[in-house]
This record gives sequence, structure tokens and C-alpha cells, in this order.
Amino acid sequence: MKGLSLLHPADPQQLDKETLRIYEICDGCRRCFNLCPSFTTLLDGIDRHDGHVAKLTPADHHRIVDECYYCKLCFNHCPYTPPHQYEIDFPHLMIVWKKRLAQERGVRWRDRLLIKTDLIGRFSSLAAPLANRLLANGLMRRFMEMVVGVHRDRQVLRFSGETFSRWFGRRAPAVCASGPVKKVALFSSCLVNYQATDIGKATVQVLEKNGVEVVVPEQRCCGMPNFDVGDTQAIQQAARANVASLHPWVSQGYDVVVPTASCSLMLKREYPELCRDEQTKRVAERTFDVCEYLMKMKKDGQLATDFTKKPGRVAYQIPCHLRDQNIGFKSKELMECAGAQVEVIEKCSGHDGAWSAKTEFFSLSMKIAAKAVRAIEQQPADLVATDCPLAGLQLDQAGASAHAGGKAALHPIQIVRDAYGLRCDE
Repeated sequence: MKGLSLLHPADPQQLDKETLRIYEICDGCRRCFNLCPSFTTLLDGIDRHDGHVAKLTPADHHRIVDECYYCKLCFNHCPYTPPHQYEIDFPHLMIVWKKRLAQERGVRWRDRLLIKTDLIGRFSSLAAPLANRLLANGLMRRFMEMVVGVHRDRQVLRFSGETFSRWFGRRAPAVCASGPVKKVALFSSCLVNYQATDIGKATVQVLEKNGVEVVVPEQRCCGMPNFDVGDTQAIQQAARANVASLHPWVSQGYDVVVPTASCSLMLKREYPELCRDEQTKRVAERTFDVCEYLMKMKKDGQLATDFTKKPGRVAYQIPCHLRDQNIGFKSKELMECAGAQVEVIEKCSGHDGAWSAKTEFFSLSMKIAAKAVRAIEQQPADLVATDCPLAGLQLDQAGASAHAGGKAALHPIQIVRDAYGLRCDE
């Protein structure tokens, strides 16, 4: 974007001018037509005004921004991203607009609450049986919809009574007689820590199976949820805290491995843009998605291939935030190493954390997910897989699990763990 920064409030006139410039280019290109709700609204609005971008109303602009859930698919789809002379970065334009609208309209307390993932996770895990019962109770969900604005039908991942970090802290570390092949500082994510704990366990088990020493440094939410309200200062704070914790391990020769796509994207891509210092850059350079890391080990001849169970046919939905990393289909390749037959589903799940939980966007999110489910329906599959636990939840709710014998979607690392014949470590 020309002259706009994520770090500082934009001059309203400059933002309006840059927005119209980008919208004009999008209108002429239309490659992102029907890619996401924001582009449908944008292009339909332009057509409604007979091609006059300048006639888009404030209500049009606000809807375009509100419907953006930062999947970032348009960035990879766009032929005009930097270093092109047009310098189109539509996702960042939306974040600048979210910052502006937060100042002009304010931020609802519901929106501020839903992005406090560490706080919600900490308290819900402390009372996990009660929290899970309440979230499954129809009366409570109707009350939450009325008071909080969280849709009554939005399924949520169950909270674990034992967090991943607590599980890791109580277990005996694996000992390799010849010394570790590699050393990893695991950034587990708040989602894995409080809810999808088995993904963290499977990650540790598979890494240790391959002779990798694993540590879990102190960490907090990566900050991705704050994009929903344009709070880039909060993301900077999260970046500084996590980099301060991870950098000492990187300096000792550890790589940073992340099992969730949104968090690895934050450490790799977003942190260096928001915090332009050498420590952040160094951590970003040494950060890997877990399947990317294991395929890197395979390339170096270090991946154990003594798999004992074949996973069968897998319909694999690749998350948008993994596609944005431009690393290829490493999860697919890893599952194929384990003997799986994998069909890739390149359709967005439409979940995006808090966005799809809100009453005003839930139905739209399920409409987006239906496209992925239709693609899964066309593939004979024994399992459904995705690297994002929330995408898996969304696909299950939209009906994907019905096409895999009723089995819930798994993370590829869980499928690989099972293929090794490793026992699910409770």
C-alpha cells in the first residue's frame, strides 16, 4: 500500500484516496470475484453503482471491512502485490480500515472479550467440566446469543482440564542415547494449550520419535485475534513478549516449531512487519510449521520411516494461513510418507476464530464452509484432515465428518502419530 502504515493511524483523506485506488484496480481485475464475502460485497457494490467506485457509500465500505476475516487468500491470489508498481495489499488495507473504524465506532465489549484467548482459556480450563457443560447447554447458548452476541449454534472446541503446558511439564523428557538429532522450541498456541491439547501431544511424540529434543518456552497468544479489531499495538506487545522468550532458545541452536498455521504465519510473516528488529527477524527465520519441519528432516535423511499403520484415504483441507506461507503442501507430503492417499481441498473453512462465532457472521461462515464440504463429498475418504483445529471444527459442523464415517477432522500430525503406531499419550 502506498503511504499507509499498520503501526500508525492513517490520515482519513489519504486512506480514502488509497482505498479508491485499490478498489479501482480490483474492479478492473476481478480475479478475486467470489473469493470471500468482502470481494463479493465490493464488486457487487461497484456494479450497483454502474462501475463508479467513488459512489460506494460509507455503509458499503464498512460492510466490506467487517466481512474481512483476514484469511489472506486474496494476497496470494492477487497479481499486483509488492514488488509490483501497484503495491496492492488488500488484507493490510482492511486492517488499516479496522483501526479507523475502531476509533470512529468504538469496539463492542463482546469483540474485546472474544479476542482474549489466553484469559478465556485459562479460566475455562480451570473449570473445564462446568465450562463444557454450559457451552453445550441450549438455554445457556441462547442466553449467550442474546447477551454476548455469540451465535447459539456455533460449536466450540471442548476445554481440557489439563492444559498442554501442564501435561508437558509433568512428563519425563525423552532421552536419546546418542544425543538429539535436532532441538526444537515448541510454540504450541493458546488453542492447543487449552483446547486441542492432543495436537500438541502428537507433535511432541512425533518429534521425539525422530530424535528431536523438545522444550516449551513461556509464551502467550500470538496476537492474531487482535487483527479483528485492528489493534496492531496489542500484536506488537504479543510479538515482543514471545520473541523475548523464544530468541534465547534460537541463540542456543533451537528451531521454533508451530503446529497451528495462524500462529506460524504470525511468527514468520506478521511479527517482522510490525517489529523490525534483529531478534524478531532471527526468530522468524528459524520458525517452521511442524509438517514443514519434518519434511525438512526427510530431505536431510533424518525422518524415521518405520510406519506401522497406513492411514488410508485422506481428504486434506489446507488452511488459508498455511497457503499464505508459500511452503507448498508439506502436510500432504508427510501424510503420503506415512502411506496415506491424500486429496487436497483448497477451499476456505470460513471459521477465523471469533468472526464466525458472532451472530451477524455465523450463517455466512457456514455458507463459506459448505464449499469445502462439497469438495470433500467428491472424494472417497477414510479421514478428513486440516492443520487448523478451528477449521476442523467448522468442517465437522458443516458435515464433512459424515463423509469420513463420522470421524472428526484430525490434524496431519495426529495422523502421522497414529501411523507410527504411537499411543495417544494421556
